[in-house]
Amino acid sequence: MIQRRLVTIPRTALIWVVLTLALPLLIPAAVLVDLTRQLATRKPWIAIRLVFMAWVYLTAQIAVIVVAAAQWLASLVYGRRAAERRGEWSYWLQAKWVSTIMAAMTWAFQLSFEVKGGDVVAPGPIVVLFRHASIMDNLLPHVFVSAAAGIRLRWVLKKELLSDPALDIGGNRMPNYFVDRDSDDPAEERANIAALGADLGVRDGVMLFPEGTRFGPQRRRRRMADLRESSPDLYELLAPHELVLPPRTGGVLALLDSGADVVVAAHAGFEAMRGIKEVWTTAPVGRTVALSFRRIDSADIPEGYDERRRWLFETWAWVGEEVSTLQDGLAS
Repeated sequence: MIQRRLVTIPRTALIWVVLTLALPLLIPAAVLVDLTRQLATRKPWIAIRLVFMAWVYLTAQIAVIVVAAAQWLASLVYGRRAAERRGEWSYWLQAKWVSTIMAAMTWAFQLSFEVKGGDVVAPGPIVVLFRHASIMDNLLPHVFVSAAAGIRLRWVLKKELLSDPALDIGGNRMPNYFVDRDSDDPAEERANIAALGADLGVRDGVMLFPEGTRFGPQRRRRRMADLRESSPDLYELLAPHELVLPPRTGGVLALLDSGADVVVAAHAGFEAMRGIKEVWTTAPVGRTVALSFRRIDSADIPEGYDERRRWLFETWAWVGEEVSTLQDGLAS
């Protein structure tokens, strides 16, 4: 951990310094690019927005590192009392970090949000399953579950995200788990995920993206082809729903033994932000993002591995159908 942070923290700081010093050159260049592009294609300005978001994101990273370092020093000076408060401070710091990035993105891209079923999220304990379709939709659970419903989420994240200093520092101070997707011991990974479901209270939940990665048409074709070979019955459930990936079952099924209710979230409108390339080509300015929540009582979740696996795919078929409905609503 220390060795990793000795690389990622200086690297992030260096990139932030270089970007900040380069802003007097980058801003006019971005404006020139956007103006030329707008005259040629009539698309909204994107280059200047990307420069702004890159700077905000890196500045938020630096702020997290500085505050976390101050908290660590306080624990050395004030001892156990400060160390015990560090967990609560970490939730506060996470909320500020996410809300800053979300506010910047909402302002820069002139986004608006519509939420259906937000009243079913609270109370905990809950397991939250979100669709994953964008580099930015990982902000949605923070905003519409943690902030809106007062639920402190424990996250299941991929290990690769530890290269992000803010996620590394903050994420390891809270009861999250960073999954090693290349592990030689999948059973241990599932057990570590299941441990997140222990001792959940009315303010607690566990959050994961069952698809395991961002949606993409090529990914869907590959995953559906594999599913058709291995489980034709489950393939038939998802075949009509072209906007979702087949869910990975291990993490979800490991958490169902917690006895928590399940909250499922579908969303539409972020597809144009699947990656930087899509943001550049589609210029998604002034869009509306629609979310829909559904709560499933733990008593309605079947017992048995095969039954729960089918239940998960049926639930994800609902997500696929709901995404189509939300998209139709946004288009009308």
